[in-house]
Amino acid sequence: MNEDILSRHMRDGVPVSRVYEPAGVCCVLGAGGSPDRDLILENLAADGVPRLRRRGGGGTVVLSPGQLVLALATEVGSPFANREYAAAINAWFIEALERLGVRGVVQRGISDLAIGERKILGTSIYRRRLVLFYQASLLVANDLSLFSRYLAMPARVPEYRAGRSHEEFCTTLEREGCRFTVREAARSLEEVVSARLPLLR
Repeated sequence: MNEDILSRHMRDGVPVSRVYEPAGVCCVLGAGGSPDRDLILENLAADGVPRLRRRGGGGTVVLSPGQLVLALATEVGSPFANREYAAAINAWFIEALERLGVRGVVQRGISDLAIGERKILGTSIYRRRLVLFYQASLLVANDLSLFSRYLAMPARVPEYRAGRSHEEFCTTLEREGCRFTVREAARSLEEVVSARLPLLR
């Protein structure tokens, strides 16, 4: 999943990033994910939805149109501090959304972003010594019903989830009253990433 981002950084030694809206629906397992445990396989088979695997931790996710994905790879100063790096990059999403008039986005759990008690962004990090490979998906205007159709309830959840189903736990920016498009959100995020990524240490 976005392996070319990591490969380009390893080859050229420069920060590389991509901001995009998924063209179709797929399920993506984290490095430790199990299809039998994490997915509702009969629904994926019935709908012809592919499953992929990414480097890095984090839970299994559904990617679909209406989401905004950021993938980046860069060299950083510490081989540790993953939570701090996630928080720093997540703050770029907050900055990009504030430029579009969105207020009240906060960090929750280990590396989520939320509005109130409802999640709008999840992240994954893979480390190779001083190389940081970060991926995140922002829920802008996607179909949340796909989560409960394809994803089992995860075994490990943040405390603030409080036992809620996928659709009760997550929300989209559209549901929260935001009226910009994914393309507009992408443009705002790209501007922030281009300014901040070269300074990440």
